Amino acid sequence: MVSSSVSGRKYSSELRAAQAAATRERVVAAASGLFAERGFAATTMPEIARRAGVSTETVQSHGPKQALLTAAINAATFGGDDDTDARDTELGALMLAVSTGPEAATATAAVLTQVNSSVHGLWLSLSEAARHDAVMADTLGALAGRIREQNVTLMREWERRGYLRDDVSFEDLVDRALLIGSVEVFDRAVRIDRMTPDAYTRSLGAMIADVLLAS
Repeated sequence: MVSSSVSGRKYSSELRAAQAAATRERVVAAASGLFAERGFAATTMPEIARRAGVSTETVQSHGPKQALLTAAINAATFGGDDDTDARDTELGALMLAVSTGPEAATATAAVLTQVNSSVHGLWLSLSEAARHDAVMADTLGALAGRIREQNVTLMREWERRGYLRDDVSFEDLVDRALLIGSVEVFDRAVRIDRMTPDAYTRSLGAMIADVLLAS
């Protein structure tokens, strides 16, 4: 029989862990909003703290701004930690819950519209900061590498199912997928050319089908 004191300690520990996770979620969400609105350089730790409703020391305990930006982008894309398998995420599962290549193209276009809409301001903020800051350039490179790994993981599953064209190397197909699904293409289509998100999704789905899938 478990003593009440042991049960109490377990409950207290679980409560503290849940509170810590909730606090981190608020901090990352606050940082995400500010980075997207003001840019990386103009956002300060005290401002993040005020928006999150916590102390500056609490924000600092969750890492430097680079770590918060990375966490914000991860949360806005496939979520999870850096070693999370894309297939185990909610968005990754949506991309794989299909039975044909055309269905895969449609599902992926919808997911990428959601992801690019969420991460758009953050990514452009990071990209601009990386032009002038070597640390941020390394952060951008690491995130780009993670995105590539996610694409490889999901596209290997497409390859296993026979969805991908076989007249182009797998690595070239990954390169093409990264290009057409990039935040920069989304920015050009939606922000600059004023394409509606629905129109972007349809165009992206058509490009995925034409460029990546077996006929």
